[in-house]
Amino acid sequence: MADTTVAKITARSGFQWVMIDAEHSPLTMAQVVDLVHTVSAASAGNCLPLIRIPSHSTEYIKWALDSGAAGIIIPMVQTPEEMEAIVQRARYPPHGTRSFGPYQAPFADPATQTFAQYYAKAKAGQIAILPILETCLAVQNAEAIMAIEGVTGAFIGPYDLRLSQGLPGGSDGEEAEFVNALAELCSVGKKLGKPVGSMGSTELTAKKRTEEGMQFLLVSFDYNALMQGYKAHLEAAKRAISLTKL
Repeated sequence: MADTTVAKITARSGFQWVMIDAEHSPLTMAQVVDLVHTVSAASAGNCLPLIRIPSHSTEYIKWALDSGAAGIIIPMVQTPEEMEAIVQRARYPPHGTRSFGPYQAPFADPATQTFAQYYAKAKAGQIAILPILETCLAVQNAEAIMAIEGVTGAFIGPYDLRLSQGLPGGSDGEEAEFVNALAELCSVGKKLGKPVGSMGSTELTAKKRTEEGMQFLLVSFDYNALMQGYKAHLEAAKRAISLTKL
């Protein structure tokens, strides 16, 4: 959601990080910047705002990073060549081609007050660059993708991965090809010393993904939390009313 009040509540709910989704949600980059700053301010820097950008393009990488976000999550990365190009766009020279102009960045991190401090943070690799591996080709190329200097780790997109494998949609399943793909990706992450994460929005999937070796999970969605909260409150009230003796 684009609502900054929802972002404030989320930031103060104990989450270590949030994903601001600019890929499948109709958010403008101005709204994304406001959400980044809201999450950081409301949590006093304890909840890290990551942005899922819509594409690999220079402008989205630049805008997202210039917001001061803790990192970017990049969809549909399938080859090391694509990943290398993304890293180049995301890093300052001499390691990349990112142009300098992080005007909004100082408002996104209580510890970063000046352009110089932000530049030092970026140069030290303290801003996450996380490809989403979500196709059969991405699984085949996972080690080459994740081994590129500047890549922090990877996020597994289970829905699109399953669709790529010709399996029914969803975030989980017991099919051998799906289970084996998750195991392969976690194995690559462990080998390279880079964290791998994915969806874990139910207790069962959070347990399974952790047991498989994943180190960070997306466990909730703002609209689901709001809907489930309303339903729970309504059902509680209806139960109370049904038990009332008039």
